[in-house]
Amino acid sequence: MRLPQLEIPAIVRQVDRLFAVAGQPVSLIGWSLGGILAREVAREIPARVRLVVTLGSPFAAPGASNVRTIWKLLTGQPATAVGATRVAELARPLPVPATAIYTRSDGVVAWQACLEQESPRSENIEVRTTHIGLGFHAPALWATADRLAQPVGTWAPFRPGGLIAPFFPRHR
Repeated sequence: MRLPQLEIPAIVRQVDRLFAVAGQPVSLIGWSLGGILAREVAREIPARVRLVVTLGSPFAAPGASNVRTIWKLLTGQPATAVGATRVAELARPLPVPATAIYTRSDGVVAWQACLEQESPRSENIEVRTTHIGLGFHAPALWATADRLAQPVGTWAPFRPGGLIAPFFPRHR
């Protein structure tokens, strides 16, 4: 999988515009490749990014997916692989708070490739759905909303309570 480098400057410009209008850092949420792009934008302009939430984004191993095979079947063309040095760069911890939402039954990307290196400002949240379902799955949306509901300038790990805890396997 090759990262669309032309997209990153356009996203940076949009984040700059949103930052200027809102007067505060912008939260970035990205699904699959969108999460990889969100992470790279956060690296470029960390002062303008509040946090990053990824949904099934294989930033720790972009080639660990079925996308190259699907691309070749659809187009007849081989997809370019990301080199080892670039993979190591993509997997580096972010300079902003980060949450990776993943599912072990993804079906498109290897779930292990979607994991943050956990730290005081990063976490991994497991949900039970598929790669395609991540954008519509109630627990994934709940976790994303919880991350966004934190006051600006603060960050705490996700802790599902009471009735919703069974929907998050790692938090039982």
